Amino acid sequence: MCISFNGTLIKSKETCISPESEAFLYGYGIFETLKIHCGKIFFIDEHLERLKKGCKELNIKLDYDLKKIQKYCYNLINSNSMVFGALKILYAKNKDQYNLLLFTRENIYTEEKYKKGFHICFADTKKNPYSKLTYIKSNNYLENILEKQKAKENGYDEAIFLNVLNKISEGTYTNIFFIKNNILYTPATECGILPGIMRNKIIDLIYKLNLNLKIGTFNKADLFNADEIFLTNSLMDIMPVSQLENKVFDLSKNYVTKLLQKSFYNLYYHQ
Repeated sequence: MCISFNGTLIKSKETCISPESEAFLYGYGIFETLKIHCGKIFFIDEHLERLKKGCKELNIKLDYDLKKIQKYCYNLINSNSMVFGALKILYAKNKDQYNLLLFTRENIYTEEKYKKGFHICFADTKKNPYSKLTYIKSNNYLENILEKQKAKENGYDEAIFLNVLNKISEGTYTNIFFIKNNILYTPATECGILPGIMRNKIIDLIYKLNLNLKIGTFNKADLFNADEIFLTNSLMDIMPVSQLENKVFDLSKNYVTKLLQKSFYNLYYHQ
């Protein structure tokens, strides 16, 4: 498998990044993870625009035109004959230069995972809605990784953060929605969430279907009292939740989640 390093296709073992780079020393960089389906990179324009915005927020000079990055992405997936999978874009500071790293991998979300649904718990760490980095997809991701690891060790698929005000925030790598009495709810950006590309697409879809959506601040109890819960990110699209700690959800009755899954598939995949 090849990777793309500053626009050049090379073998991954040939990559050389300076140990003095700020990316290595401090996690000074930004990344995006995109879905590859039938040889198409989904929502690449939206991801690259977020990358550009994040670079500005982190005072990183973006040396590449977005169309050129898009060309590099397609060159890579074609070189790797990647029809289904995941693409990661990483742009990082390296002293007075910047490195653009692209690589592909398998998409782990199988049909079996959607049938089973995710088991989720609450994270111990609290999200800080006042931190600049909370709203940027930066390489400073260790807090999320540690909470995800802890959740996995305890038999869960994902952990949900509360923020420092004890309001529901987001997952370690997902955004969260829940349903009560056919009304959809999702935390506002101000709760300390990274507003995901998929989250935005699902919000647009909810409005398109004329469903009732409330974006705001919600408590832990609101989640336990929900009729349905689902998670979103760019690789999984919509993942139903079958268990929240000790509460079990009957996935045969998650009617709103199924409606959104079917509608999303018909809108973006059934073409």
